Amino acid sequence: MSPAPRFSVVCPTYNRSGALVPTLDSVRAQSFPDWELLVVSDGSTDDTDDVVRAAAAEDPRIRLVRAPRHGHPSGPRMIGLAGARGEFAAYLDHDDTWRADHLRVLLTAFEAGADLVATGCERRDAAGAVTSRSDLLEVVWHPEIQLLGPVFEPSRVAHRRPLAEEAGGWRAGDGLEDWDLWLRMADRGLRFTTVHEHTAFLLDDSGTRRHRTVRRHRLPLAVHDDPRRARETLLRLRSGAYDEEFRRAYVADTVDWYARMERTPDFVRPTGHRGDLGPEIEARARRAGELWPDLVVVPDRGRFLVAQLLWCPTAEHARRVTELSARVQTRQLALLAEIAESTAREPEPVTG
Repeated sequence: MSPAPRFSVVCPTYNRSGALVPTLDSVRAQSFPDWELLVVSDGSTDDTDDVVRAAAAEDPRIRLVRAPRHGHPSGPRMIGLAGARGEFAAYLDHDDTWRADHLRVLLTAFEAGADLVATGCERRDAAGAVTSRSDLLEVVWHPEIQLLGPVFEPSRVAHRRPLAEEAGGWRAGDGLEDWDLWLRMADRGLRFTTVHEHTAFLLDDSGTRRHRTVRRHRLPLAVHDDPRRARETLLRLRSGAYDEEFRRAYVADTVDWYARMERTPDFVRPTGHRGDLGPEIEARARRAGELWPDLVVVPDRGRFLVAQLLWCPTAEHARRVTELSARVQTRQLALLAEIAESTAREPEPVTG
């Protein structure tokens, strides 16, 4: 058997056919050549396996791993990891690609002592047009940032190979499985090293599985006894009338939060960055669309919640998000409470 490569790249796929070729080619084009690519076909029923076999015939570093149908990428990723031989594991989803120096950028971070690395990214639509690029704040990391929101899609991440399995591995289920794994790794004391360079190119399309994930957990924002009052609060939040106040509250809350995190040893800036994050926070607030997206009204033990849907995979994770939000979004939540209270104080409409 040939010596173990430095990188094992795990790519789960299902019925991708010839559309998989750019993904495979982006690995074959890497300037750092010491890798193996395990393409785990999740019970594909089209010619995906033949496409991978043809690529493997041209490049023996590519391996097809045939798996029974899981219907979720976590199972194939675990199968890939079980067959991997590399020192480092990197992930590449079947509709994403990499810049030619992606693995070399990761290797530089690992050789400097990193255990877990994430890079910046570009998001592109199906036609290849860039829809967004990760900004500086997307590669600033802290365990609280990891807890509060989903960061780092799999195609941006690599780690020393045993670490995922030591944290319990990839798990299927509701919610975002990458958020779940990175959080469990963080809970074990692992810390991301981040790189601002945009070396991963991600498909930005409403048809991807990330956009179809069922969100069963919620962040409570306001409570009413009457469903009509709850719906009125929701409509006021969506109206845009309070957007400027919320943006100011967002900036103040976030500046305070980052300043507190920055005083801890767990705060991670992207490699080489030492500047002030305040302007980045201001810029994000200006760019933000809805500040409270995905709002719903739901019954809860005889009352009615105005709540935000969460991508959390477990109820325990959602509970932790709720607790941390109460500590770090104080101004925003206070403003929201004022709006809900003013709605509750309004007289009932007169009906004839």
